[in-house]
Amino acid sequence: MSIEKFTGSTKATPPSDQSVLDFLRQSPDFFLRHPSALSELSLPHESGEAVSLIERQIDILRERNVTMRKRMNELLQAARVNDEIFAKTRSLNLALLEVNSWPELNEVLATHVLVDFEADFVCAHLCGADLALALDHIQHHMQQMPLEHLHSKTSALCISLRREELTQMFPLSDHNDSGSAAILNLALINGTGALCIGSRDTGRFAKDMDTLFVTYIADIVAKVMNRLATP
Repeated sequence: MSIEKFTGSTKATPPSDQSVLDFLRQSPDFFLRHPSALSELSLPHESGEAVSLIERQIDILRERNVTMRKRMNELLQAARVNDEIFAKTRSLNLALLEVNSWPELNEVLATHVLVDFEADFVCAHLCGADLALALDHIQHHMQQMPLEHLHSKTSALCISLRREELTQMFPLSDHNDSGSAAILNLALINGTGALCIGSRDTGRFAKDMDTLFVTYIADIVAKVMNRLATP
């Protein structure tokens, strides 16, 4: 089909840009059948120089290829990070399986959460569980937990905290400035509880942070606590 027939145009009425574009879209092999037409086309750069249509297409494909490579690298980096977190979570879970006392649980939290996950603070707060605990990273409260208004029974909360708030949440650590924390509900059979993981970096635990792994850790810790609390 000729372009004149496709557009319905005559020599007296040049085809519109849109009609030419429609024709080329329905005839993607047009320039293969008419290679000489390419020599008559030019697409000027902002600099004023002209390039052929093929050169411009190559530039576009090259840009797309760079974008795709960048996206692929981002996906690979995310996969490596997830693999690393999964390995650390697996190590923590295996250690929790060996816990037979509250001091042992306290030590596992210190070793795996502080060291492996590179957190600055960790403390599990329990309330009304009929326990007598005062360990480095496990605190029991008779009436209410510190900053109780921040605790959620349904979801994890990542939030920035002032210095005085950090002091209440992590009482056995030194706090010179503000920071951030992830506050995770502990599903206890007796009483209530929250696993708090903190950082001196105010942006470490941001509101948009993915909490899948830390929530999973809190669920496992709660099951260990329920086992230890059972006579």
